[in-house]
Amino acid sequence: MDFHGVTITHPERVISETGHITKGDLAAYYARVVKRLLPGIARRPISVLRCPEGFAAECFYQRSPGKGFGSDVHSFPFQHKGKSYEYFYVESATGVMELIQMGVVEIHPWGATVDAIDYPDRMIFDLDPADDVPFAAVKVAAQELRQRLKKLGYTSKLKTTGGKGLHVTAALEGKEKWAPVKELAASVAHGMVEDAPEAFVATMTKAKRTGKIFIDYFRNDYTATAIADYSVRARPGAPVAMPIQWTELDGLRAGNQFTIKGPRAARAV
Repeated sequence: MDFHGVTITHPERVISETGHITKGDLAAYYARVVKRLLPGIARRPISVLRCPEGFAAECFYQRSPGKGFGSDVHSFPFQHKGKSYEYFYVESATGVMELIQMGVVEIHPWGATVDAIDYPDRMIFDLDPADDVPFAAVKVAAQELRQRLKKLGYTSKLKTTGGKGLHVTAALEGKEKWAPVKELAASVAHGMVEDAPEAFVATMTKAKRTGKIFIDYFRNDYTATAIADYSVRARPGAPVAMPIQWTELDGLRAGNQFTIKGPRAARAV
């Protein structure tokens, strides 16, 4: 089985018993959507979640190049606060498929490119509900966040996360550094908490999240990442972080309703 010049070994290996998803299914999905995936990850440092033996076996995050990746997975050395680091990035369909061949399931890019690493070009909010919060409340929160960003002059986009929540993302001009962008995101999140403390929380303390939606603005920080548009999640059934139109929000049933074998993913080409 070959995609974009990369041979996928063991395509018959079942990686999710739910839905009977194989490594070959995963590779075929990424090969199909790669043209839509690449604009959001190309030349951005990425962290990946690798599950070589399937979702139920040991999975691990990786952000340094290591061994085994192909030549189209490029290293990116940089320094931060006097320390040296090395991430990696891809910029082609071949690079993406080299990741999948090595057991990568999830792709999490930075909010900046390797060419302007100190200047994020997007601001991300992850609406993460507690287990006892209905999804309808998450949809209301997304609309509220959209309106607040609009008042600040930002147009926002929406996507499912493949989990319980939703992501709302605003495009930036890439002229501000990380600190002021995070400060702005924090002010938006805390503004929602101040207006509806019974519904929202903007701190990481899990004990305070019961019955509330965590407005995670911490992804707007240096080295922080967020799940890529069209990335598969390493969860039963292989759900997808799927970009959707705001007009689709009312009919959305859950943050994980799209999977790699679903009709929406099949049309994402």
